[in-house]
Amino acid sequence: MSHIASVEHVEVGSEIEALLLESSLIKKFRPHYNIASKDGTSPYYIHITREKYPKPVINHLPQSAIAGPFLSRLVARKILRSFRRIAPYHTESPCFYRHLELCHPCPDDPHTSTIAYQKNITLLKKLLRGQFKQVLRQAVKTLDFETAAALRDLLHQPTPPEEYVTNPNLLADRRQEALQSLRSTMNYEPITNNPLHRIECFDVANLSGSAVTGAMTVAINGQLSPQHYRHFTLSSGNDDVARLKEMLTRRLKTDWPTPDLLVLDGGKSQLSIVNWSIPTIALAKNEEIIYTTDGQKIKLDRRHPGLQLLQRLRDEAHRFSRRLHHKHRSAIIKP
Repeated sequence: MSHIASVEHVEVGSEIEALLLESSLIKKFRPHYNIASKDGTSPYYIHITREKYPKPVINHLPQSAIAGPFLSRLVARKILRSFRRIAPYHTESPCFYRHLELCHPCPDDPHTSTIAYQKNITLLKKLLRGQFKQVLRQAVKTLDFETAAALRDLLHQPTPPEEYVTNPNLLADRRQEALQSLRSTMNYEPITNNPLHRIECFDVANLSGSAVTGAMTVAINGQLSPQHYRHFTLSSGNDDVARLKEMLTRRLKTDWPTPDLLVLDGGKSQLSIVNWSIPTIALAKNEEIIYTTDGQKIKLDRRHPGLQLLQRLRDEAHRFSRRLHHKHRSAIIKP
């Protein structure tokens, strides 16, 4: 501890990105206390075997390693387990993972194609090297939307470790870019000078009018803020617009901080409830069209940083509202 002069950190988008970035930084800077372990063990590396059906192995050999160094075998295993959902591979016979679809195509299946299996291994190598964007582009290009969706769910916004090394403030810059692009889109500057410091999104979940719940998700300075999320138990009925109005009426009566923007899950009809001065928009599902209270209909490119921020907020609202909804439903159907 006496040798520490300062402490810095780099914010990343996921745990896997953090582990791969740590490995990249250790490899680049070879810090003494990461390379020379106190227990005398060497760092761990991930290799891919050379055989008809290659598989990943973990050892202490740096030569020809696909990924590493990692400070523990557990970290290397965790990374491999995560990537196995995207790039299945074979480890043993008889293969237990075949039935979990984590080894597909599986060498235990006599109809397995060596070429198809090798494609998975090639994909695994790219993931271990942090080539996330390349994998994502290739998946979309070949219409492999299943792989693209799995990578998106695992990494959210996949970013190679090298980009964090080049710009340690990458995530903060991206959040500011999202807010700036959203402000420009909504004409919130310089006329109104709306900082979009606090954005709130609202969603309703129900099943045939029963166990109706609502959720409020929040972004502070462009970053999702789960500690500010709130659940609402709402009145039964079949009118989602009325339930949305009930939720917003209750929220605006609280002493919580005033939002700079309210986002309603839905279309033009949802905006009919607006009777407040806070800037409010609706985000329609599927079409991803933004509706404004002054009658605008805004269609943005799906790569637009501001739209992606709204989508993340909306998706979080879906997830969060369903969590309470399922809890209520479970209580209802208990014998």
